Amino acid sequence: MEGLPGGVGRFDGPPYFGHRVFLCAGVILTYFTVQHSYIGVIFTYGVMNGLGCGVAYPLPMGCAMKWLPERKGLAGGLVVAGFGGGAFIFNLVQTAFINPDNLSPDLKVNGEQYFSQPELLQRVPWVFVLTGGIYAAMQLVGVLLLSDPPTQETSVNNVSESELDSSNNIVMTNITVNSDSNDRNVSPVNPKETISVVVSLSPLQVLKTRAFYTLWMCFLLNGQGVVFLSSLYKDYGQTFITNDVFLAVSGAFASVFNFSGRMFWGFIADRFSFKIAMMCMCTSFSCLMITFNATPFGGEALYFIYVCLLFGTLAGNYSLFSVAAARSFGEKYYPINFGLIFTSQTITAPLGAILASQLKAQIGWFGMFSLIAGFSFLSLLLITTFNVKNSKGRPI
Repeated sequence: MEGLPGGVGRFDGPPYFGHRVFLCAGVILTYFTVQHSYIGVIFTYGVMNGLGCGVAYPLPMGCAMKWLPERKGLAGGLVVAGFGGGAFIFNLVQTAFINPDNLSPDLKVNGEQYFSQPELLQRVPWVFVLTGGIYAAMQLVGVLLLSDPPTQETSVNNVSESELDSSNNIVMTNITVNSDSNDRNVSPVNPKETISVVVSLSPLQVLKTRAFYTLWMCFLLNGQGVVFLSSLYKDYGQTFITNDVFLAVSGAFASVFNFSGRMFWGFIADRFSFKIAMMCMCTSFSCLMITFNATPFGGEALYFIYVCLLFGTLAGNYSLFSVAAARSFGEKYYPINFGLIFTSQTITAPLGAILASQLKAQIGWFGMFSLIAGFSFLSLLLITTFNVKNSKGRPI
């Protein structure tokens, strides 16, 4: 559900309050639904919380990019780093609250391990109240501190429908936007006249470019790794590690890599280009995932290293695709355009759940690792066809 609200985020207004309330209410109301209805949990924690989280992505990133227009990758990375780094704190908080005695799973069903201790299970509903309250307090402070930079004199050229022909060639007064294989290629007619000119494509125009569908499909493919690793890294660890606190600590430190990785990949995109950063990220993630099955030979230490590196690598998705949307399609409609790219995640989550539930028992852990690595490799091949360039003729 996180992918759906990005497109409407632009209309949330400067205070950014609406979706925050929706998110926190969804978490707190899960206290009731988790005790009575699985469908209710899907609505409160899946739909309500997911919609709130989805809007939380494009709005603050768009604001940060306005403050650092020449460092969009770093700006977006800093914002989403907070989103990823939050798990460092809340993994430990939730584990300490629910399982303070470090109990191990005592029930095994179809090869999966579960907790059945009453003293542990009765704390689960209350953890939603605890975390929901903390979310509300932290977001209130953040919203009050959020503001756009002072207005600058920047000429924004909107591309009209008449200027966007069937081959996606856009010709404007100060700049010419050509399309190679339907990607945007921005070339200045007169450099002195184009310094302050910004090109922005409307959402409808974005949907007519091949660049959008390339980004959308790459995000969908890479998202399989995000869903798989986030939901099953601990399950895999439990196949040869019995210490629940160690697994929670591993997840917490992985969140630090998730936090720092978003800034790192944003920096790489600024230093080189989005395309180079994305190709490096996909290659690294594929290599790590295909060899993840070797971690039992190194025990807890090797598992810890791999989990941290995997989370640090996949973290780049959230900073790189955001900067690609801003650089490819302009800033004016950025929240909506990035929201359109983010809609790929509405397919990623259910597809990932189906693959995990239907295939894991048949092909095993190594088969799943190979499948996820294959998705990332396909994304690598696809991103090699991405040819959007900036005003200097360089890849964005």
